[in-house]
Amino acid sequence: MTAGNNRKVADANPLARSLRMQETITELLLEAMTFCVDSKVEETVRKWLTHADIAPDDPHAGECAAGAMIFALELSIFAPSMSGVRPIDRMARQFKAKTFDDAAALEALKKARFTLFRILSVTQSHVFKAEDLATGETFLLLEQSFSPSALGRDIAARICRLDYGLHVATSPKIPLDEACLAVAKEFIRPGKGLVNDQRCAAAVYRHVVRHGVDDAVEFGVLPEPEEVFALSHPDDELDALARDWAERAEGAEPSRDDLEVARALTSGRRLAAALVSTVELRRMGQSRHADVYRRLALIQMETLHRRAFVGSGEINPLGTLHSTLEELAAKRRYPHEALGLFRELSRRISVDTGGTKHRDEDLGRVIERIRGLRAKTIEQGCTEQEALAAADKVGELLERYGLSLSEVELRQQPCEGFSIDTGRRKHGAFDRCVPAIADFCDCRVWSENSPRGTLRFVFFGLSVDVEAAHYLYDLVAIAFETETATFKSGTIYAMMVGGEKRSAVNSFQIGLARGVSAKLETLKAQRNVAVFNSTGRDLVPIKTSVIDEEFEKLGLSLHAKNVSSRRRVLADAYEAGHEAGRKFEVRAGIE
Repeated sequence: MTAGNNRKVADANPLARSLRMQETITELLLEAMTFCVDSKVEETVRKWLTHADIAPDDPHAGECAAGAMIFALELSIFAPSMSGVRPIDRMARQFKAKTFDDAAALEALKKARFTLFRILSVTQSHVFKAEDLATGETFLLLEQSFSPSALGRDIAARICRLDYGLHVATSPKIPLDEACLAVAKEFIRPGKGLVNDQRCAAAVYRHVVRHGVDDAVEFGVLPEPEEVFALSHPDDELDALARDWAERAEGAEPSRDDLEVARALTSGRRLAAALVSTVELRRMGQSRHADVYRRLALIQMETLHRRAFVGSGEINPLGTLHSTLEELAAKRRYPHEALGLFRELSRRISVDTGGTKHRDEDLGRVIERIRGLRAKTIEQGCTEQEALAAADKVGELLERYGLSLSEVELRQQPCEGFSIDTGRRKHGAFDRCVPAIADFCDCRVWSENSPRGTLRFVFFGLSVDVEAAHYLYDLVAIAFETETATFKSGTIYAMMVGGEKRSAVNSFQIGLARGVSAKLETLKAQRNVAVFNSTGRDLVPIKTSVIDEEFEKLGLSLHAKNVSSRRRVLADAYEAGHEAGRKFEVRAGIE
């Protein structure tokens, strides 16, 4: 067997692939450390060590200080700034993945969450079944270092989920003795789980630095595995849809509305159920009904693939489901025929995600210029005036490219998407700018909960517009940080005391968000007028129809949500922020 064939065999093994991804995650963490602010890390270490139970002549003092530095760096990597951007997010925006596994490892790391868990059992070599102490949910943990003594132990670590449903620890694994567990449990709320994993991590790290722990989890050989996973029965809604399609005339194709309903029902569990129904009905001789389920399964696979492509949902839902079904089939808990059908349909997926559509050289140049501007701005930082100047520059690029397109060419442009995980569970003042950013760039945008429960925004539209939205989001985020810092050094903030300071910052940011949004709306209107005067046609309705048609294929149902804050707004601080937004200059700074 050649080296190439050996690699293919290894790729077919979820455990081997997960181990490689774990190595990649370690490398990414080291890279992310370079994006942390050294002064903040050192300040955290000093605070922890100030009250540590360590004598000056203790031979382990250096070891304790080194451990504190590791904890502080780990905490800093995932600590969000004012706009919700973390060092790991900044690193991710500059990271260029060479393989699919590199990209998957990066996405998994970005979603890592500090977790308290108990080791229950072993499912296979290096894989443990663990229980989340905050939610009671179980998951599979890939860990090469635990010995049988780890069984029944309570552990704290930041973990992330890989494609095949396995989880890996991305931080030091801390054994929780009684005292340390009591500290961690202060952040658990009934029905809500761990309410703030970052604060919990900080509390646990601080306790370990100051007091240590009683004992450690040992290394060694793993015991034998036990069964995991389960699959529920088929879905009633999917069955009803299948019956409706099967009762129609022979050869009748589903309508646009029929496809919309099928896509809206898409989920991994329903897909697995549709595959089983296809096999069982075929055995019973009901080939027509079986063909309907097969068609529904293919539609759902394509829909899952599309969602992942635009950054919504999981990064590789079909890969995750395939791994799960393989595990079930190996234990005779899922039909091998259904698994084979899944593999067959996977090879037949035909999803146009932009690669086969028209992408000319002019479009490529526009996208590269926008990416170049983003890299420069993120590296150097910017004020609100510079951010709007850059936004105006992007508007010029979009305007020039739009003028050169005919309606036919515009309809041939590819639709794409990208997602931004804010790291927050609630909306903030900055999020008020998101609709204006999307509208400025002729994109659709929606918010959703990420797999780890945090707020995520997904932008969707023509490829050049999506690239522009990505750039503009980063610009506004940096401007928010810059202007908020300036406000906090000013007179209004200095006059506040106690909780009023927080209200003042929130009021300033609300005003800033509204000012930025209003300015973007003005710039957008000016650009539309310029395009219409030059061409005699309005590009926006054409773009909207193209985007709406592609969005339907995602099978998502969006609902409007009011994100306004109920907090008391301080008039002076609000007006200061609003004034900062109104003073955006469109020609200064970034050029």
